[in-house]
Amino acid sequence: MNLLQQFNSFNLIDNYTEDHSPVNQSRIVGSTLGRIRKLSGYQKHHHVPDLHSDATQNFVRKSGHLDVKKAADSLYADIRRLFGYKRREFEYTCEDGCACIKTPDFNLQIRVDHCTDEVKNYSLSTEITAVHKDSILADERFHDCFTHQCDQLIVELAHPIQIEDKIDAIEDLEGLSDALTYRPDCGSFELRLPKLDLLIEVYESQITFQLLTIRNLGKLIDHSQKAFDILADSEIGLRLT
Repeated sequence: MNLLQQFNSFNLIDNYTEDHSPVNQSRIVGSTLGRIRKLSGYQKHHHVPDLHSDATQNFVRKSGHLDVKKAADSLYADIRRLFGYKRREFEYTCEDGCACIKTPDFNLQIRVDHCTDEVKNYSLSTEITAVHKDSILADERFHDCFTHQCDQLIVELAHPIQIEDKIDAIEDLEGLSDALTYRPDCGSFELRLPKLDLLIEVYESQITFQLLTIRNLGKLIDHSQKAFDILADSEIGLRLT
């Protein structure tokens, strides 16, 4: 399965093949971090959370709602300018710190969340939640619109992999072993591929692709496809089908 086919499985009613086998799901995402006290809705009498909970999540969503709306309105304008969609072709909602935009070619979501590990910070994220046409991933207008918002391609694996087995297999391959790093507990591993300008992080149920240098969505998509091919053709058996 190539990269375009991966994205064609976005947001189906059920993520299963005709024989009811689960399939991998892919996402394009990006996020920026900031101090909660810098959110538009944060007031002087408010207190920055010192832990994460449902209550602090709701607080950050409420405090950051205007920031989400500003980002969503800006993207809405960019999409309309670049793609020329008519008003009736759009669906746009923004409430409770989360905005959704649906177009004929793709859907996206912008939201603000309380960081679970850095509790004084918020995360403002943009995620392409659905792609309706394969061709859109190669469209320069799509790249121009989301290069500055999205810097990761994430594949959620339908079937968990054995991390230790993959590490062992990579260490036996001369072409990939030098690019490999992993934690002592073997909970995950990384492949750093300078020739592809790509960092690949592999977990039991997820693979993340990110450029080593500056954001460039077209390059990320193209080079991730090449990395898919390398992983599929190697002896490590890390196939994405």
